[in-house]
Amino acid sequence: MLVKKIFNNNVVLGIDEHGAETVFLGRGLGFQVKPGDVVDAGRVERRFVAQAMPAERLAALAAEIPLGVIEVMEEVVAAARRRLGEKISEHILLPLADHVHVALARARTGAVIEYPLKWEIENLYPAETEMGTAALEIIERRLGVRLDETEALPLALHFVNAQIGSGDIAATVQMTQWLRTALQMIGEDLGVAIDQRSLDAARFLAHLRYLFLRARDGKQAPEVGDQIGEAVRNTRPLEYACAERLARRMEELFDWQVGREEILYLALHVSRLTAQCDPSEGDRVDA
Repeated sequence: MLVKKIFNNNVVLGIDEHGAETVFLGRGLGFQVKPGDVVDAGRVERRFVAQAMPAERLAALAAEIPLGVIEVMEEVVAAARRRLGEKISEHILLPLADHVHVALARARTGAVIEYPLKWEIENLYPAETEMGTAALEIIERRLGVRLDETEALPLALHFVNAQIGSGDIAATVQMTQWLRTALQMIGEDLGVAIDQRSLDAARFLAHLRYLFLRARDGKQAPEVGDQIGEAVRNTRPLEYACAERLARRMEELFDWQVGREEILYLALHVSRLTAQCDPSEGDRVDA
C-alpha cells in the first residue's frame, strides 16, 4: 500500500493492495510521510474505497471531519444495519459524519433548519425516521450534544439512499417528492383515502422506489404476456388508467420512457393498494 496524497496527519489518499485508490484514516497516519511512501498499516484504523464520488474528494471530506465524530457515526451505521438491513454499508459513513459535523456546528450557534420534506420523510419512511431519531440519541450519549429533532429527517434520507443504492442524495429527494405526488394522484383518480400505514401502502411505495431507480437507469421490469396485460386492462380499467397516468407523469417529470410492463405492475399495485380503501375512512393524502 502506497501513499498518493497527504490531507492531514490523520487522512491520506493511497493505493491499496489491490491497486484501488483508497482513503486511509488513522491517528498520525499522515505525519512526516510523503507521496510514494508505504502506508503504515499499523496506524490504519479505517479505509474507504470511493464509489459515489472521486477518491480525492472523499479524502478531502474525511479530512474535514474530526475522527471522534466518525467513530460515533460508526456506531450509528452499525445500529442502522441491525434495524434496516445489510444494505446499510460503510459507504454511508462519511456522508453521514459530514452532515452531523455540520449539524453540530449549527447547534453551537443555536441555528435550526426547517426541512421542507418533513411530511414526506416521516410518512413515507417511518422506519428510517425512527432510526434517525435513534441516531440523535447515540450522538447525544457519545458527544454530549442534543441535536434538534428535525435533524432526524436528513439522516433518514441518508438511510433511504443507502438502501436503494443511490450515490446521489439529490436523486433520493427527487424520488421522495414523487412518491407523495403518486399517492395524491391515486387518491384523486379513484376517489379514495389511502391508509399510508397499511402493509399494501408500504409494498406500493417500495415498488415505486425501485421503479424510480429502474427508470432512471434505463431498465425495464420483466416482460409479461399480452394475455395478462389484457386481462388486467379489462378487469381493472380504472386502476389501469390510473397507472397509465402515473407513467405519463413520470415521463413528463423525469424524461423517462415507462414501458407497458411497468404500467401493468403499477396497475396491479394500485389495485391492491385501493382494494380495502373507503372514501370516508383512512389517512387521506392531502395536497
